[in-house]
Amino acid sequence: MHKILIIDDEKDICFLISEILNDENYLTENAQNSDDAIKKFNDLKPDLIILDVWLSNSKLDGIDLLKKFKEINYKIPVIIISGHGTVDLAVSAIKNGAYDFLEKPFNSDKLIILAKRAIESSILSNENISLKNIISPQVPLIGKSVFISQVIKNITSLASSNARILITGPYGTGKKLIAKNIHQNSKYKEKLPIIIDFKNLNNNNIENLLNDNISNLNDNLFARSNNNTLILQNIDLLPLNFQKKFLFFLESVTFFQDAKIKLDQKIISITEKNLLSEVEKGNFIKRLFDRIGVEKIECIPLSDRREDIMPIIEYYLNNYNKNQNKISFSETAQSKLELYDWPGNVSQIINYVEKTIILNQGSSKVNKLDVDDLALEMGDYINEVNQKTNLDLSLKEARNEFEKEYLVSQIKRFNGNIAKVSEFTGMERTALYRKIKSLKIS
Repeated sequence: MHKILIIDDEKDICFLISEILNDENYLTENAQNSDDAIKKFNDLKPDLIILDVWLSNSKLDGIDLLKKFKEINYKIPVIIISGHGTVDLAVSAIKNGAYDFLEKPFNSDKLIILAKRAIESSILSNENISLKNIISPQVPLIGKSVFISQVIKNITSLASSNARILITGPYGTGKKLIAKNIHQNSKYKEKLPIIIDFKNLNNNNIENLLNDNISNLNDNLFARSNNNTLILQNIDLLPLNFQKKFLFFLESVTFFQDAKIKLDQKIISITEKNLLSEVEKGNFIKRLFDRIGVEKIECIPLSDRREDIMPIIEYYLNNYNKNQNKISFSETAQSKLELYDWPGNVSQIINYVEKTIILNQGSSKVNKLDVDDLALEMGDYINEVNQKTNLDLSLKEARNEFEKEYLVSQIKRFNGNIAKVSEFTGMERTALYRKIKSLKIS
């Protein structure tokens, strides 16, 4: 049931509008001045406001009150009404964010149609805002590593059940992307997932999301995400007192049954923290950890799966580059990109690709970038091997040192896969093992 707040200094007008809208199954609340209106706005959290532009015995008039509501919630639709309508007044109302302007005396059918359109427009606008938070088009999981292969293999089974999933790992390793891929393979895929980031919420926000008023569960997080996927980012930032309430909703079978709500949802929690460590420190409830992590995915950094680096770079190059000229990298440049640790992981790669495209816009030729063109803030790392040459060493010692650095770099590049190192360097595997042993490479 949609809620409408009616604000007019004449009680008879409030009563008349309420009666018209109540007959259309809207829930209404009335206010006669700005103070009362702001209080009821915060308490009711209406879906629409109908506001008289002239308010006698009120601190704020209608236009000022309109501005105030838009400061609190810019998405709220407001219909301005007035018995002394002018073009200037209507223009002023629209400029300050009003959905529409209605002149008294108004036709009841027109009021009903306008209210319905305003609420529908607001719902559509909110859906569009949510849609912008979804990466579009759908971004697949990219890479050749065992980790990516395993996640892709498991996604179907993870998506087919309602077992709760906990995804952990460092910043930028693709936790949210994995969660979205699970959603896109689930029975809820036709809907936009509900995504909540506890990093962006204060205690009042969280209290509203964990509302336990059984007669009004519109804001309750579990009720709102019913028949959908609920993705909870930074679950470790949920304060302890709210963790207990969250756990209550997970464990209480009868609470939602009493509200005649049959819960059917997929809950995916995401964190950069080691939650077991947080449990030991007393910052996270162990039972809650067990409940949200029936299935677990641990995302590993790119430095531990370097074979994913170039496929990710190439994917975003192809998707972001609007220029017809293809940007690619020389083999030497690719080696350096694969050797770099990428501390910001995939997020850093995306920023790097955007920077590379910007620096190469307007080029009239095919761009094959070399080491000097990498445009990365990693100069010290890239030049590290070259800078280690010691002129005080004998030729044999210098050659051994170079070979050791070279092989360590290649082993690191291929994540210890000796077969790939052998293939790339052109050394037979037995000779490679002998060289590793002679150079005392662990």
